[in-house]
Amino acid sequence: MRRAREEDLPALAPLLYSTAGDMYDRMAGSSERAVRVIVADARRNGLASTWVAELGGVVAGAMVAYPYRDAAAHTRRFVSTLVRETPPWRWPSVAWLLWRGHRRAPAHPGKSLYVDALATAPEHQRRGVATALLRHAERTAATAGLSAVALDTPLTNAPALALYESAGFQVTESLPAKPPIPAGVTLVKELAA
Repeated sequence: MRRAREEDLPALAPLLYSTAGDMYDRMAGSSERAVRVIVADARRNGLASTWVAELGGVVAGAMVAYPYRDAAAHTRRFVSTLVRETPPWRWPSVAWLLWRGHRRAPAHPGKSLYVDALATAPEHQRRGVATALLRHAERTAATAGLSAVALDTPLTNAPALALYESAGFQVTESLPAKPPIPAGVTLVKELAA
């Protein structure tokens, strides 16, 4: 487990894209542009909040996580990158999707580490990579003096829900679908004091 580095971006960008490909495509207009936005955002803002798990010297999984109190700043930086990397004719769609998403945003505990993205490369799934990343999130939160780890996932993502529940996360909020945003759930794991 380590912080992501510039040289990880070729493996990292597709992993992060896989966490919300449909929404990235809607905002950027294509999967290729979406991956470019993810790379540009990681270069400008995100590597400090991104961890990778390696198996055999290869990036097997990735996680973006930061204190929830910093979520608005992360969103602003991502939107700034998105606007720079997206043609102006896409901006109205971007604004609409962001407005729609913001109106549906779940409430997370203020003193939590927010896991914004968690992904395992398909060839490394079912090998404990995501579990190790979640444990790292717990250690990171505890070290930072935070009392919980929080995340969201679509209601249809049964494998992720099973993973989170087996790791001790509890569903704290169910969010109805507001097309194009799917129904989702918020999960929180309170950390022992």
